[in-house]
Amino acid sequence: MTALSSFLKASRKPEVYPIVGILGVALSGAVFFSARAIRAPDVAWNHKANPHPWQEIKENEQVKLLAYNQKYDHRWERKQW
Repeated sequence: MTALSSFLKASRKPEVYPIVGILGVALSGAVFFSARAIRAPDVAWNHKANPHPWQEIKENEQVKLLAYNQKYDHRWERKQW
């Protein structure tokens, strides 16, 4: 029995669906938060050209993931890495 055929045979069982769903959500969340942490304003990628990137944040720029009941002009975006 090959690995593909055993995987397809095991994937037909209903017990596998919740595990696959939970793992898919967990991996998606991990990728999302890792990508968001990489682009965060407190991370300095180029210490020589831009040692303090968080000082470029202006007033009324949103850097939070969620902001309830607050009005921001626009979101902060990293201009250089």
